[in-house]
Amino acid sequence: MFQDLFKQHIAKFSTVPFLFIGSGFSRRYLNLPAWEDLLKEMVIRLELPKPYDYYRANAANDLPTIASLMGEDFNEKWWNDDLYRDSRAEFAKDALSRLSPLKYEICKRLKENSQIIQSEILEHELRLLKKVNIDGIITTNWDRLIEDYIFPDFRTYVGQEELIFSDTINIGEIYKIHGSIDSPNSLVLTKEDYDEYHNKNTYLAAKLLTIFIEHPVIFIGYSLNDTNIHNILKAIIACISKEKVDLLKDHLIFCQWDSDCANPTIVDSTMLISKTIIPIKLVTLANYIDIYTVLANNKRRIPTKILRHMKDMIYDFVKTTDSKQKIYIADSLDNIEDIHKAEFVWGIGLRDKLAEHGIKGVDLKDLLKDVVLNDHPNWNPETIAKLALPTLSMRGRFIPYYKYLRTAHLLDRNNEIDANSEVVEFTPDFITKVNRITRNDFLPPESYQRKKDEVNGLYGSFNDLLQGCGDNALHIMMYTPLLSAHKLPTDELGDYLRKNIELINNSQYGTHFRRLICLYDYLKYKEQI
Repeated sequence: MFQDLFKQHIAKFSTVPFLFIGSGFSRRYLNLPAWEDLLKEMVIRLELPKPYDYYRANAANDLPTIASLMGEDFNEKWWNDDLYRDSRAEFAKDALSRLSPLKYEICKRLKENSQIIQSEILEHELRLLKKVNIDGIITTNWDRLIEDYIFPDFRTYVGQEELIFSDTINIGEIYKIHGSIDSPNSLVLTKEDYDEYHNKNTYLAAKLLTIFIEHPVIFIGYSLNDTNIHNILKAIIACISKEKVDLLKDHLIFCQWDSDCANPTIVDSTMLISKTIIPIKLVTLANYIDIYTVLANNKRRIPTKILRHMKDMIYDFVKTTDSKQKIYIADSLDNIEDIHKAEFVWGIGLRDKLAEHGIKGVDLKDLLKDVVLNDHPNWNPETIAKLALPTLSMRGRFIPYYKYLRTAHLLDRNNEIDANSEVVEFTPDFITKVNRITRNDFLPPESYQRKKDEVNGLYGSFNDLLQGCGDNALHIMMYTPLLSAHKLPTDELGDYLRKNIELINNSQYGTHFRRLICLYDYLKYKEQI
């Protein structure tokens, strides 16, 4: 099965992927034209004096040169024609060259296509894509689909120069290496733009080299023959010896779209770059649901937004002698004042000390106690549901999901998490896991399950069971889940749990008691609403 194979491949790496996104991505979701189609359209839209074929023939079919010729012809018209009076009022002061007007009008045209194509499959893909676990995105696209709609919390760097001269940290970042429609002069469009871009390609390659060596890089929206990709890989190869090209093995994953592909596949393949054979993984698919699902389920325990903030603060702290970050690094809190003003604390063996100061992470026992005792009225249930529950679900079997999901209004009319939930923290696996929980999941070991009929015959109610079992706490915890639903009202079960909450820490009975709390959570906040 493709998902299993792809998951195994991604699991080889200690880091999470980067996406390298090309024009096919924007065509798929925004129906934007391919580069040549865009130039053809602009010839007509701008009423240029010559037909597209004239520019193509005089540019030897080279698209950047075609754009240059078009820009030369359009420049005079843009500055003098009343048709572009409004454009001049907005952009004249920012025009840097005779080719700037064409870039400005192209940006206006691309901004018109800002609506996602209405399609069930595409909407499903984008819901999953918003949840994927990646460190960042490199793209040659000009539009704002990625930063506006999919990853609004990522930091964006526009243009080759901004990326080269910025202090990037390779977490939660978008590198728009060919510019953005927000900044027309940043577009890499014409022959002059590409000449300047190639002159700096070595510096860009050096900036990207760490990403390619340390991360799996998944290419989406490019063909294997794409000139831009070949040039970037060529520059990266130039930074390392041929003997070390094998360091890229398994790192480069190319997605090849094929509408006739019944089931996605992943195979070994190669690319020839500058007489150097580069090993790649080639994925063939008709849609991206399987890939995005695997990447969405590959969640890290700390959300990207928080991890980026932590790394940013540490980077600033290390880089400058006068850091403005509220960060404290130590192995002791004895001498620190105003600990509550610290935004981030880094240390070894500090958990107990931090707890004394009220700075303590929420753990599973905290949640279990709160379900029974309601002793944290100031907790934000939405924060607990989105940040704590998905993380805890990866660590244990019995988790009290439903109080927080219910009070945060994250359950639908069927008392389940909507399968199409757009909550970024809820992976497909997490949603499936929670929605598949039934009362049978809280049953005791099989040796006790055989006594179900006997238990229900002996006890007509939960209170009868408590009296019958007396001081035998183990029997109470084992027999309670066997009772028929009508014999187990949540108020009576809740009373028992509150009176015996200390059993949560009991080395002998703790696990069984926690299971009983989760049964109570399930009954009270899911079944008996």
